[in-house]
Amino acid sequence: MKNNKSLKIYNETNRKLTAYNTLIAATYFDKDTVAPKKGNRRRNEALSLMSGEVYSIETDKDYLDAIEDLRKQDRGFENDREIYLRCKALEDVLKFTKKETMAYTQAIMNSSDSWMKAREHKDYRYFEKDLHRLIEMTKERLKRIDDKRHPYDVLLDNYQEGMNREKYDAFFDRIREELIPLIREVSSRQQMVDDSFLHRYYPASKQREFAKILLKYLRFDPSWGYMGESEHPYTTSICEDDIRITTRYMEHDLSAAIFSIIHETGHAYYDHQVDRKYQNTMIKDAISMGVHESQSRFNENYIGKRRSFWVKLYPELVRIFPENLKDVSLDQFITAINKSCPSFIRTEADELTYPIHILIRYEIEKAIFDDSIDLKDLPKIWNQKYKEYLGLDVRNDYEGILQDIHWSQASFGYFPTYALGSAIGAQLIDKMEKEMDVDALLEKGKYALVQKWLKEKIQKYGALYTYDDLLKLATGKKFSPDHYIRYLKNKYRKLYKIR
Repeated sequence: MKNNKSLKIYNETNRKLTAYNTLIAATYFDKDTVAPKKGNRRRNEALSLMSGEVYSIETDKDYLDAIEDLRKQDRGFENDREIYLRCKALEDVLKFTKKETMAYTQAIMNSSDSWMKAREHKDYRYFEKDLHRLIEMTKERLKRIDDKRHPYDVLLDNYQEGMNREKYDAFFDRIREELIPLIREVSSRQQMVDDSFLHRYYPASKQREFAKILLKYLRFDPSWGYMGESEHPYTTSICEDDIRITTRYMEHDLSAAIFSIIHETGHAYYDHQVDRKYQNTMIKDAISMGVHESQSRFNENYIGKRRSFWVKLYPELVRIFPENLKDVSLDQFITAINKSCPSFIRTEADELTYPIHILIRYEIEKAIFDDSIDLKDLPKIWNQKYKEYLGLDVRNDYEGILQDIHWSQASFGYFPTYALGSAIGAQLIDKMEKEMDVDALLEKGKYALVQKWLKEKIQKYGALYTYDDLLKLATGKKFSPDHYIRYLKNKYRKLYKIR
C-alpha cells in the first residue's frame, strides 16, 4: 500500500533526524560544560554544518511527499497529532534556504559565545553587537514565517502552542494586580525572616558532596542521568535514557545550587518518562515549554520547599556543614528557604517575586518585537523596570541584562512559559494533594511516588495533547491562574502573618 511506503519513509527519516539531533545536543552540552573554549570556533563550524544536514534531511522531497500522503490519511488521533506537529514545525523550516538556516545557527552560536565573554567581564558591551544582530535576523525571519500575525505572537506560540499576547496579557494583568500589593507588604516585613545563615561561606567542594546525596534522594539515576556544571543551569535531553542537567555553585548562597538541581531534575524526569512508544516522534520532541516548566517549577517549589521534603535530607546537610548549620533547626531552615525578598537574579528568586521577573522580561520582549524601543536602550529599560516593579537599583550588567542565557540563544518568547508553568504547577499540586498524602510520603523518603503520579498524569503523554486538554485530563479542569494566585497569597500571608 502507498500509505505503508510513506510510513516507512517517514519513520526511517525520523530515526535519521533523531541521530543527528542527538549528536548536536551532546556537542552543545560539551561546549557549555567541559569542552576547551579555544575549540569553540571549530565546534561552531561543525554545528552549523550539522544544522545544514538536518535541513537537507527535513526538506528531502521523498520525506515531504510521505508527510503529505500521511496527512491525508485518517490513521487515528495519535498519528494525526504526530503529523500535525511535524507539519507545524516544517512550515517554518521550509521558508528558508539551507544557507540561511546555517547562517542563523552560526549567529546564535556567536551570540552565545559573546554572552559568555560579557558574563566573564560583567560588561554588556561584549554581547551587545551580536544580540542586536540576532534580534534583527529573528525579526526578518518572522516576516517570512508569518506576515499576518504579530511577530511576538508567532514566537509565543512556538514555545507554548495556542498562546499569544492577548492571553499572556490577561495572565500577567492578574499577576500584577494581585501580587504587587502583597510583595510590597511582605517587603516591609523583612525582619520577620532571618536567612543570613544561608549566605555564610559554603565551599563548592562541600556543596558537590551534598549534591550527590540530593540527586540520590531525587532518584536521579546515573544509569540515565548526568549532572555537570555551567554558567547557567539547564537540562538537555540527548535521548530518553541520556538526560543531562547542570548546576552552578555559589559559595555564599547555599540554596542556589540546591534548588537549581531540584528544578532541573523536574525537567529531566519529563524527558525520561515520556512513553517509549513516542521515540523518534514529534510527540516526544514538541512538548510545550509551559508544561515542561510546570514540572521543573513543581519540583523546585511545590515539592522542594516543603518541610516534609527535608525531614530526611536536612540532617545530611547539617552533617556536611556542621559549623554553618549546627545552630539552625529544620523549621528555621524551611522558613529561610521560603523567604520572600525582591532580588536581582531570576533563577534565585523566591516564589512570590519570581513571576515579576518574568513579567519584566515579557514586557521588554513585547517592546522589542513591537519595534517600540531602541535596542541601544535595552540595559536602561531593564534597569528601569527592576526599579519600578521590585524597587531595586541594578548595580551592574552581570546581575542585570546579562543574567539569562536565553536571548543569546534566540529563545525570544520562552520566558513567559516560566510563569505559566508555575501556575500550571499550582493546579497540579491541588489535585495531587487530593489524591495522596504528599507530606507523609516525602517524610518517608518516597519521592519516587510523586514522580510516578506526574508520569501517569502528565509526563507519559509528551505532546499528545494541548496543555489545556492535558490539564483537564490530569485535574478535571482547564487552566486557571486562580490556583496559583491563591497558593501564593495563602503561603506568604501565613509566613509573614498578614491578615
